[in-house]
Amino acid sequence: MPADRHTISVVIPTLGRETLASCQAALAKQTRPPDEVIVVLDRERRGVAWGRNEGIARSTGDVIAFADDDGIPPADWLERLVSALDRHDAAVAGGTFQETDPLLDAIRRRTPLPTMEQLDPGGLVGNTGNILFRRDCLMVCEQADGYVFNPAFTGAGEDWELIWRLRKRGARMVYVPNPVTHLRRATGIQHVRHSFQRGLAIATLFRVMRADTSGVVPQDSLLWGEAGKKTNPRWLKAGWLKLVGPFARKEFHDARHFWWFWLGEKCQAAGFLWGMWRGIWACSGTHRSQGSRSTATSTTERRP
Repeated sequence: MPADRHTISVVIPTLGRETLASCQAALAKQTRPPDEVIVVLDRERRGVAWGRNEGIARSTGDVIAFADDDGIPPADWLERLVSALDRHDAAVAGGTFQETDPLLDAIRRRTPLPTMEQLDPGGLVGNTGNILFRRDCLMVCEQADGYVFNPAFTGAGEDWELIWRLRKRGARMVYVPNPVTHLRRATGIQHVRHSFQRGLAIATLFRVMRADTSGVVPQDSLLWGEAGKKTNPRWLKAGWLKLVGPFARKEFHDARHFWWFWLGEKCQAAGFLWGMWRGIWACSGTHRSQGSRSTATSTTERRP
C-alpha cells in the first residue's frame, strides 16, 4: 500500500501518435507508480473532451491524473502531485509543460511561472497534460452539469472551462512547478492553424462566461476578468494587442519565432471572431426554429 493511501488512475486520450509509447514508458518509471493507466483511442476524432470523459468512466481511482500522449512526465510526477494535493487539502494539483520545440518554447517563455509550490488564485492550474483531480470533485460536476469535460469544446479550452466550474464550487487548487516535457513539434504553419482553433475555443468560453452570473473566472483575461473576478470586456486593448500588436520583438531571440507568434495572434483573433459569428448565427437559427415550432403548435391547438 503506497504511503499516500490513494488509488491513482492516469487517463491518456490519444489519436494514436507514436509518442504514446514514450509517455507510457515514463509512467512505468514513476517513483509513485499509478495503480492503473487508461488509454482512450479516439478513432472517430470526437475530441479530447470525449476522450477524457471516457477515461473517467472507465477509471476506478479516487484520484485521477491526466496526461497527453505527447508528454513525458518526470519520474516524480505523480509523487509530487498527490503529495501537494494532500498537503494543501486541495481538489486539484497541476503544473505546466517544458517545450522541446524552439518556437513553442520561445512563446511559453514570455510568461514566466512561479518556481515554488503554491495555492493557485487563478491562472496557474488548468493544463490537462499535467494535472490531477480528486474523483469526488469531478463527480460533482458530472451530476450537476451532465458531464465532466464539456463536449462543446472539441479542440481546445475544455480544461479551462472545467477549472472555471470547479472554482465556482469553491475547489482549492495547488500549483506544482514540475513540468512535463512536451514532445509536440510545430512548424510556423501548424502554429497559426492551432492559434485559429484556439480562437474558436476562446469564443465558446467567452459566450459561456458572459452568460454566467457568478462573477467567477478561471484566469485573467481582457475578455472576461482579472484577479479572479468577472469584469466587462476590454475590447479596445484586446483589439490593439491582437490585431496590431503585440510589440514583443525583444522577447524573442529569433526574429522568425517572433513573426510566427505575431501571425498566430492574428489567426487567434480571426478564430475568435469566426467563433462569435458562428455562435450568433447558431442562436438565431435556434430562435427561428423554435418560432416555427411555436407557430405550428398554436395552429394545431386552434383546430376544432
